[in-house]
Amino acid sequence: MEKVLCLMTVALIIAVADAGHQRSKKRAINQSVSNPCQNGGTFTNNDGCFTCTCADGWAGALCNEVVSELASGKPVKQSTTYYSSSANFAVDGNKGTDFSVHKCACTNVGDLFPWWSVDLQDVYNITSVRIINRGKDSSGIDVAARLRYVNVTVGQTESDVNTPCGFFAGPGTASQLVVIDCPSSPQGRFVKIFAETEYLTLCEVEVFGF
Repeated sequence: MEKVLCLMTVALIIAVADAGHQRSKKRAINQSVSNPCQNGGTFTNNDGCFTCTCADGWAGALCNEVVSELASGKPVKQSTTYYSSSANFAVDGNKGTDFSVHKCACTNVGDLFPWWSVDLQDVYNITSVRIINRGKDSSGIDVAARLRYVNVTVGQTESDVNTPCGFFAGPGTASQLVVIDCPSSPQGRFVKIFAETEYLTLCEVEVFGF
């Protein structure tokens, strides 16, 4: 993750008296910074502005914020439910992808604008969302390509989860780990995943932020 800060240039005004009159000189002193990025972040300086590119597991302007998984075991909802494929199966820690064996969250037939959401129970900056797509069933059925046109949004309240986070065009492949990055690290308590296709199947969802 990258954050940009601008270094302040300190202007020092020195008044010099000479031959009965005064004249002013401005002298710019540039602050030198070796590497302000913490925890293994890399530093790039560009005309007085610097960028920190953070190592995995860190975020923030100076790479000093620990990125954690936030969704596991939290309250969840989905637009409809296919038989017993409830929303909580996406945050139960089971990363198996055989739909008939490992149990994945899935919306119902006929739901053409399906969605799934999680209440993180506190406000965080969201950096990425990871989805584990369904794999081939034990009978050999492969409908992984249903995962397509997936949007992730973030919001402060359950009724307003509209801040864009990221997008996955798809189509998904069997047992694919889909990583949807959120470049602006939007802030919110609720995270929503919705798709423009019939059936939304999520074998596991992980939300990362700080």
